[in-house]
Amino acid sequence: MSLKFDVKKMAEALQSGAVMMAAHCGSCGAPLFRYRDGRVKCVNCGRLYKYARTGEGLEELSPLEYGREEALSLLREVEKHLLEIKDEHRLRSIVDALKKILNELAEKG
Repeated sequence: MSLKFDVKKMAEALQSGAVMMAAHCGSCGAPLFRYRDGRVKCVNCGRLYKYARTGEGLEELSPLEYGREEALSLLREVEKHLLEIKDEHRLRSIVDALKKILNELAEKG
C-alpha cells in the first residue's frame, strides 16, 4: 500500500464540492471522496466504488461498471452544456453527432 497521496487532486476534489470520507481505497489506501452526483472515487488512483447492496460498506466497481458510471457522468455534463446553448446551428450539429453515437451504440448492442 502506497503512502504517497496526490494532495493536489484531493484539494481539487474538495474545492469541487466532494466530501472526504472515512473510508479508504482498497488499492492505494488514500481516502475516498463522495461527489455530489453520488459517485465515490479515489482521486489518488482513480478507482470508483459503490455502496454494497448488503450494507457492508463500499466495493470497487468492475471495469465494465466503471465504464458505465463514467459514461453516465459524462452524459450529465453534456446535459448541462446543452441547456446553455443559444445557437440553433451549433445545437443541431451536436444533436446530429449524438444521433451518430446512439446509432453506433444500438448497432453494437
